[in-house]
Amino acid sequence: MGPMAMMVPAVLAYLLAVKMLSGQHLIAHGPELSIRLPLAAQVLMAGGDRHLAANMAGIRVLVADTFRMKPDEFLTQAQLQKDVSWLNPAHEDNYYIAVAILSQPQLIPAAQYVLRRAADARPHDWSPLFYYGFNLYHFEQNPAAGAAALLEGVPRAKDVQEQWALQSLAAKWIESGYRTGDAARLVGTMAANAPPGGFRRYLKMRAERLVQLDRLKNLAQKFRDTTGRPMTRIEDLIDAKLIDKLPVDPFGTGFAVDSAGEPIFRVPNPAGGR
Repeated sequence: MGPMAMMVPAVLAYLLAVKMLSGQHLIAHGPELSIRLPLAAQVLMAGGDRHLAANMAGIRVLVADTFRMKPDEFLTQAQLQKDVSWLNPAHEDNYYIAVAILSQPQLIPAAQYVLRRAADARPHDWSPLFYYGFNLYHFEQNPAAGAAALLEGVPRAKDVQEQWALQSLAAKWIESGYRTGDAARLVGTMAANAPPGGFRRYLKMRAERLVQLDRLKNLAQKFRDTTGRPMTRIEDLIDAKLIDKLPVDPFGTGFAVDSAGEPIFRVPNPAGGR
């Protein structure tokens, strides 16, 4: 039988199948993740192998179609990912998925559980600490703890540029997570421990501007005590003869006051003005 003779029955079978299926209705899919077995059952089904049980639960999470999942299914996923972390805390795919998917406020505790265990189980990997610190900063509104997580990851980074990036971001978070004087001392310590070169100079500049801001805040309190009112502009300190001139900001943006009369770093004007 030649190729053409074989193709004719195949085409007829295809056309018949299309006709039969064209009137059928699609069956609605069931829930993606609705069942979570106890840990003991998961290990038993994997023949007693915890790592295999972790992989099996991880595959369930990996193939789930999150676009079709309902809120309670995300809670199931969060628990499954915590199970994977308990079974094998070093599971790399698990912490990456946790970062990508468990980003709703009610899911963050599960993500942090996975990330912290991954950080402890993977001593040469700084990534879990970066994500853990970001969640502390962004979702938990705790920049000081977020900065500490970043600094914990610095020795793990083998690339110098990665170390500098982590420290630079940590320095920025320290500025918003600590009192100004404490932040100045912490960033100054980071600068002293940094290797000689441009990055050390950068950190020293950050520390210096924090020192100057802390001084201005102390003078603002003296101005308030003396006049009985808050400052309305940073130059009020000169008018009150508390300082002869404003300090120089090493970054060149300068200083201003907020609506409460508290000294702050001036926000650069995108148009180039002040």
